[in-house]
Amino acid sequence: MKRLLLTIATVAIALSLLAQTPKHTEWKFSTKRTEKYLENGVYKASTGKGSINFVGKKATATVGVKRGYPAAENTRKGDYWLMTIPVENLKAGTAIDLWLPFLAEPSDEPHTFTFEYLDDGKWRPVTPANKSGANCTSTTSKSWPRMLWHTIRLNNGVRSGNVLLRLRLCDKRVEKCSLYGGTSGQAPKIAILDEQIPSDTTRILFIGNSYTYYNLYPMQLKELAWYEGHYLDCALYFHGGYSMKRHLADHVSRETVELGGFDYAFLQGQSISSLRIGTSADQNVVGEMGKMVDRVKKFSPKAKCIIEMTWGRRDGDNATKSKALQDIKTAHPEYFESYEAMQKVITANTTAIAQKLGVGLSPVGVAWKIVRRERPDIELYVRDGSHPSDAGSYLAAAVGYLTLFKEPFKADTPVRLDPEVARYLRSVAERVVLKAEN
Repeated sequence: MKRLLLTIATVAIALSLLAQTPKHTEWKFSTKRTEKYLENGVYKASTGKGSINFVGKKATATVGVKRGYPAAENTRKGDYWLMTIPVENLKAGTAIDLWLPFLAEPSDEPHTFTFEYLDDGKWRPVTPANKSGANCTSTTSKSWPRMLWHTIRLNNGVRSGNVLLRLRLCDKRVEKCSLYGGTSGQAPKIAILDEQIPSDTTRILFIGNSYTYYNLYPMQLKELAWYEGHYLDCALYFHGGYSMKRHLADHVSRETVELGGFDYAFLQGQSISSLRIGTSADQNVVGEMGKMVDRVKKFSPKAKCIIEMTWGRRDGDNATKSKALQDIKTAHPEYFESYEAMQKVITANTTAIAQKLGVGLSPVGVAWKIVRRERPDIELYVRDGSHPSDAGSYLAAAVGYLTLFKEPFKADTPVRLDPEVARYLRSVAERVVLKAEN
């Protein structure tokens, strides 16, 4: 397969001083725990290991681990993170999708960086840079990253070797800089696409939560579109557990929406927000979603907003002790008695929100119900019975793609799933979106 994901985040539990010269010091992070972040079946070259190095002009920077991911303190202009990804059999013109979250402090104002890749012996900016060489900035957040998500093309093919990426500091000094990646759904990754040229470009915004970043669901949607002949130029902001109300109050979320120029915006509220609608625990769910739609429209007047329908918990949620759910559980305990009960309310209420606001709907929950009924052998959840498995995220991506383009799948898209399972999930998505099956 030409395209499979590679997690390049490596979490250090030991640091080794590899080389020291008068000009720079380089640290390489231990790969002892790399396998924890390399998902099953992801892209791997037969030889070589992915690595993350930090390169500094002076040996005064402190390099370590912050909440489970690589971090450096007291960095200076010109210092950089160097990511080495072993690859094989890439043709000239191959496209590679890059997914890299990072943080920089102090967070009172953005810090400037250059995100670039080595090709044909030259460092090339991933996106156009300004006069100072910068092409990206950190967020003004201490805890949530800037998501760099771009596609590059290699001028030269690679038979067996490495793709090199680096994130280089343009500001004079940054107190702390870290590559985000505490979970596999947030860690830096690449997706090898191929050398084809898609026929069109569509600008997409994703606003969501952990259901969004698990298994890189937006990245899977982008890959599906690529192999169907469409290029998606995407931006996103996600934060675990966020409702639309919390997104509206989050300055980084607002900054992402204000980028503007989007053709579509996928909006995914907190997973059970829709259960609250019309109850004493409502929390103005419809009103807050309407405010987000208005905000998107303000900066992207032509954008079509699409609400993403979530899915019920695997066994309902009657046993949860979450304080955040106690009000709705007290008001309507019957919603939590089973998956079927929960899905029925989620489906009805999410559909009603979309109709009331006059926006689109990605009916993932409906497809989820059909798969559970027809193919209980396909596990759509991870262990917690809430978040999606690889199959669950792929199903969501297939439904999202059809919601955008409303055309049957033509390509047998290479995925990490068993090909038969992937074909079945795509067929269910077609039945739900194109034939309105429920």
